[in-house]
Amino acid sequence: MSELGGGLEPVRGEHWLGGRRPSMRPPARIQSRAAIAVVALAVGFLVAVQAAGSEDRPLSRLAGERPEDLTRILADLNEEADRLAQQLAALRVRLARYRGSARSDEAAIHDARRTLEDLQVLSGLVPVEGPGVAISIEDQDGAVSWEMLLDLIQELRDAGAEAIDLNGTRVAASTWLGPADAGVVVDGTRIEPPYVLRAIGPPDVIGEALNIPGGPVSLLQALPGVSAEVAEVAQLVLPRAGPAG
Repeated sequence: MSELGGGLEPVRGEHWLGGRRPSMRPPARIQSRAAIAVVALAVGFLVAVQAAGSEDRPLSRLAGERPEDLTRILADLNEEADRLAQQLAALRVRLARYRGSARSDEAAIHDARRTLEDLQVLSGLVPVEGPGVAISIEDQDGAVSWEMLLDLIQELRDAGAEAIDLNGTRVAASTWLGPADAGVVVDGTRIEPPYVLRAIGPPDVIGEALNIPGGPVSLLQALPGVSAEVAEVAQLVLPRAGPAG
């Protein structure tokens, strides 16, 4: 019962005039009352342990264990707690790995879908709409060759055009141009001037690239009987490519 006697420490370093310390021993009546209180507390504790042991067998068993056995049991419980903590940490690592893998898979799927969409646009399999530019070419004397139109198409692609249309025919990756009487052949179909090229992409970038000195548009404008104009368009709709001719 160290708790009960903890508040009765004598005051050290202080003396009476006669050289004696004040006595801290309580009177006999107080001593007897304190002894009765200690006995009552001890009896109450034993009764409580006995009652708990009758209702809870593990507590009754632990109450009868020796101190060294209790120490061993506590050590076993600590080891079990450490093992469970390690398992929990491993499961958290696996969960984080699975979540990271799921995010990687989602990113891969997203990239694959974007690649598929780009390939569909490039091959002309789907219609496309968006802002872009329209190039109108008047050719009264047939001075515009198919090579000039091909250079213009290549310049549009280099400037960032995502989809191109020439006189209503979608220009895809497999599109070919060739010569024809009074016009140009596009995928086996002959087209005649005026030529209208429509391209979907950033209008300002494409317009600046087409209007540079010495570019394909300036070369067309230098031909006799040929006029070429570039206009930015807020919204264009280009059809899908038709069957190859």
